[in-house]
Amino acid sequence: MGLFDKEYTGPPAWLLPPDTRAASGDARAAKRTLRLFAVAVFVLVVGAAFAFTATRGSDGGSSGNDKPSTDATTGAATVDDIGPGSGGDVGAYLDARKQALALATGERVAVVSLDGYATEADARAKVGAMPVQALLAAAPGARPTVVTNGLTAWAKSQREADELERDEIRKLLPTVEKSDPFRPFYESELVRLDAAIESVSPTSPVVFGLVVRGPAETLKTLAATPGVRLVDVGDAAQAKPDAVFRGLRPEETAKAGQPATRPL
Repeated sequence: MGLFDKEYTGPPAWLLPPDTRAASGDARAAKRTLRLFAVAVFVLVVGAAFAFTATRGSDGGSSGNDKPSTDATTGAATVDDIGPGSGGDVGAYLDARKQALALATGERVAVVSLDGYATEADARAKVGAMPVQALLAAAPGARPTVVTNGLTAWAKSQREADELERDEIRKLLPTVEKSDPFRPFYESELVRLDAAIESVSPTSPVVFGLVVRGPAETLKTLAATPGVRLVDVGDAAQAKPDAVFRGLRPEETAKAGQPATRPL
């Protein structure tokens, strides 16, 4: 499920500290909550616009690989979702998907996760002549993104979204008392966003995965290629236009989706 498929029920947990989510009779805490809520809504709108223009999927949502759907026009099987659910055990997921690849036959869509970050050229070289439908990218300090419109456009959109988010937190910070135990969180977010803005580049090592399509036997050979961590095979040869793709970043070693952002 993508960002636009979910009903908005409040500000995201990554922006609001725990105390603002609890009921409180303290007027000052209530005012701070309202300020945080306004900032959270703004950031959510910015993030939604960025996700809509730059991506085909996201790193959250359903778990594992959905069974294929059927295209209403052609009757062909289509893939809705490939990738681990957030919080799932990485070791168990790797074992299960390697077994799925071993049993796969025919043409398949797959998400190829690399064991490190690479430039676009190096990432594409890993899969050879296999058609690439999307790239999975993350700049240091940033969240992972599925890119279908090129890394140049992605870098521009990512930078603009991070700048807007950073500027809103900068406006908020003076209203948070220095003694507030959550002030360090906001300050760390500024450090993270500054680093993400500085590091995002279409030519730097930001790619950690690719969405490809090819024969199952070719995908099996690709899985044994040095530098390839996982070939996560889908259940069909075609993906829906709004299919969700999630790869495993190099830093995701215990739980999928953790940490939420690429380390600095």
